Amino acid sequence: MSRVLLWFVLLTAVWLMALGQVSVGDLLIGLILSATLLWMFRVVRSNGPSDDMGRRVLWFGPFAVAALRKIVIATWDVSAIVLDRRAASPGYVEVAVGVRTTNGIIVTTWLTTLIPGSAMVEIDEERGVMIFHVLDAADPDAFRSSLDRFYERYQRHVFP
Repeated sequence: MSRVLLWFVLLTAVWLMALGQVSVGDLLIGLILSATLLWMFRVVRSNGPSDDMGRRVLWFGPFAVAALRKIVIATWDVSAIVLDRRAASPGYVEVAVGVRTTNGIIVTTWLTTLIPGSAMVEIDEERGVMIFHVLDAADPDAFRSSLDRFYERYQRHVFP
């Protein structure tokens, strides 16, 4: 039961951080969304060692800070493009799923869509790729390596 509660709290915290504000209504929506996600993906049924959950909790702080940093940097980049300070060439970029679990894929696509200038379009399960639309796809390898570095350094410790 404590595992379910921890996931519930972490998901709600991510929701509130994404909004950047806390109100009773926002908290209520976050709680409902968290409960729905837990039920949909049946995180509560996975049986992992308890020290694994402790490791995830410890890594959540660096994960959240790194995600916020990516959001701030991308906001700056998108602002430069919108204000014609920098050119952009929009397009689609395919990123290999790699070793990500189902939850890892969900968090990667959610976070990438939350970051300004990119959005998840589709997951091609047959080919094992996630397809994103990127505002500046001039260097697709840079986008891929950025996602892979973020996953390896921060996300896999919390949401493998």
